[in-house]
Amino acid sequence: MKEILPGSTIGILGGGQLGRMTAMEARRLGYDVEVYDPDPLCPAAGLSSRHWSYSYEDLDRLKAFARSVDILTYEFENIPSASVKELEENSLVCPSAAVLAISQDRVKEKQFLAQNGFPVAPFRVVRTLAELTASAVELGLPVVLKTVQLGYDGKGQVPLDTIEDCRWGWKELGEPKLAIVEKKINLLSEFSVILALGYERNFSFLPIPRNYHRKGILDYSIVPSGLGKEVEEAAKEIALEIALALGVVGLLTVEFFLAENQQILVNELAPRPHNSGHFSLDSCITSQFEQLIRAICKLPLGQPTLKGPVLMRNLLGDLWRDGRPPNWPELLKIPGLKLHLYAKKYPRAGRKMGHYSLQGEDLKAVLALDKQAQKILQEDLEPSRTERNG
Repeated sequence: MKEILPGSTIGILGGGQLGRMTAMEARRLGYDVEVYDPDPLCPAAGLSSRHWSYSYEDLDRLKAFARSVDILTYEFENIPSASVKELEENSLVCPSAAVLAISQDRVKEKQFLAQNGFPVAPFRVVRTLAELTASAVELGLPVVLKTVQLGYDGKGQVPLDTIEDCRWGWKELGEPKLAIVEKKINLLSEFSVILALGYERNFSFLPIPRNYHRKGILDYSIVPSGLGKEVEEAAKEIALEIALALGVVGLLTVEFFLAENQQILVNELAPRPHNSGHFSLDSCITSQFEQLIRAICKLPLGQPTLKGPVLMRNLLGDLWRDGRPPNWPELLKIPGLKLHLYAKKYPRAGRKMGHYSLQGEDLKAVLALDKQAQKILQEDLEPSRTERNG
């Protein structure tokens, strides 16, 4: 195929913050952008020349959307792969519907990884409470019970520490017809490998972020990871082999566990920009979002060289007290801080409203700046003296 040059139109399925930041980078490169998302208030709507606000299962609207753009990509896995497969008949979609179908289904994903020899935590596919109980005994407690689909930001999974927990956990997930149960791993750390791949199997890795979670949601990431060259190179090799086995064109994020025994295990796949890669917007020569555009449009991949040590921290709706935003002016006094807000209208607990990145001479300096930022944000949540005194 020929290059899809600036001036062409990129269609993005999904208009959340990932779609928004992809649209920002696409427009900076000179592309037009159209977004398809059922939410009339989706964050990417304001950055698109046209927002198609219809169901992901409305094939007529989807096909009309596809005809209006030069290439399609998607921002998250919760778009029906069957709908994307329909679009592939007459449109170019990157990554493919086949990749999406695997990554949006935990059973298919784990089976693909295991059958191709990639390291994963021991798991079993279960269909009944009896199968869950037997599998928990076989794997050895504790285990984690997970839904097959719609699992992100800690959703759709229940930790089970005892056999007695199995009945409760099964009901907690709604007594599913199909689920997956995994051995709970004693972790040293979590990290992710994000790589871009072109049509000719050319590839480029972002610097590897080390990730820290709270209540199942990414809290912050730091780069460099501090994991050591041996771990990073081994993970890169695994991630590249997975990407090539899937035939990815675009981005692939591979989430990894580093176990206490130093074993590297694949946790999940995401064929799109990733929350842990947001640091690249401010701290890399080429961001993950620009790399996606370059890859799917058959342009040369950029150099995602790290400018310096960086921390990226998510800003959740919990920081909005009674709908009032945090003290942005005070936060922006911190040197090296870059604030990104996603134009979401309604904050709520656990909702990702934005993020900030912090750059400094070394990680020690960056962590000190982050401590200042956290103090500002937390103080803003404390009741005022008047409120405390009634």
